[in-house]
Amino acid sequence: MKQLKLTFLLLLLFITTPAVALDLTPCNERDIEGSFTLTLYSNLFINDPETFIILDKQDDIKITPYAPNFKYKVFEGLNEKEAIRLTKEFLNNPAFVSFIKCSTIGKNDEVFGYELKPIYFPWIFGVLEPIETVYKKENNLIKVFIRLNPIVEKQIYNNGNKNIED
Repeated sequence: MKQLKLTFLLLLLFITTPAVALDLTPCNERDIEGSFTLTLYSNLFINDPETFIILDKQDDIKITPYAPNFKYKVFEGLNEKEAIRLTKEFLNNPAFVSFIKCSTIGKNDEVFGYELKPIYFPWIFGVLEPIETVYKKENNLIKVFIRLNPIVEKQIYNNGNKNIED
């Protein structure tokens, strides 16, 4: 019963908290300028489909994954050259990755940072982009909600079987 009350209170808090969904617009490497905090999400094993990078502009707005601390690693105080070098080092795998997709995280004309995701060859996971992300801004904090595509999740964690018992 306690757990049910706690769940209800958390749900109520989440629903009533004013959060604004942010837009992701295409960009390219040349658009990235300034000083950044690089957040490497996942990267737990080679070719981990949940791996992607957030480049958070070093200002008063902080971008952070809505995930436990062990799911991501943070590198602070990087200039654009260092950030791009690390991005290519972590994401570029010519055997699996077709290219790296760059998206600007922002609202209207305000840019808060960049999202960089590997786009896989279609025969690797059956989809080009195995993770879905949603950015919600609440005051000076942007939370990133991450979800693995169900097709990919089934391949990775259930060996493609429909039933867990199989």
